[in-house]
Amino acid sequence: MLSFNKQKKSASESKSPEVIDSPTSPTAPQPELVAPSDVADAIKPIRAKKDTFVSNGAQFTGVIEGDGNIIIEGQVEGNIICMHMVRIENSGSVKGEIRAQQIMINGSVEGRCYAESLSIQPKGSVRGDIFADEISIEKGGVFIGQSQLMQKAQPAAPAKITPLKTALSSAEPENQPEPSNKQNK
Repeated sequence: MLSFNKQKKSASESKSPEVIDSPTSPTAPQPELVAPSDVADAIKPIRAKKDTFVSNGAQFTGVIEGDGNIIIEGQVEGNIICMHMVRIENSGSVKGEIRAQQIMINGSVEGRCYAESLSIQPKGSVRGDIFADEISIEKGGVFIGQSQLMQKAQPAAPAKITPLKTALSSAEPENQPEPSNKQNK
């Protein structure tokens, strides 16, 4: 709620409009004027990222990428990549891979899910693999597949393993004669 400070003037201060708008003295500090658009911008919530909706009855084929939330109420055949939250509503279904910070499923998902936190709600079902740090399945939710912890960093490449015989032969000095493979007859 905003309130504006209105200055009331007494009847004895009646001046002409030109005198009211002009400063009383050149050295007096001027009040700072605020444009109405700045006031309107101050009221708006600080949220630059918009939500993406696939509404009920809509069908989408392809890749959906977004910075804000993605809400699916229709059918999506393809991958969903989101920086924040993906929510599959009761009427929504996804056939593809979902990658997000948080995934909430109350519809149908067939495919892999990658998230920090995944929640299968009472009418949700997942058929596929889940890679997440936190998983919750509410009563009525269905999960058919495998789950694993999300790996924060890619595993390091395995060290090269050399056979013992090769390692020993490379350690021999080069000036020694090689053993002969000739058989005595």
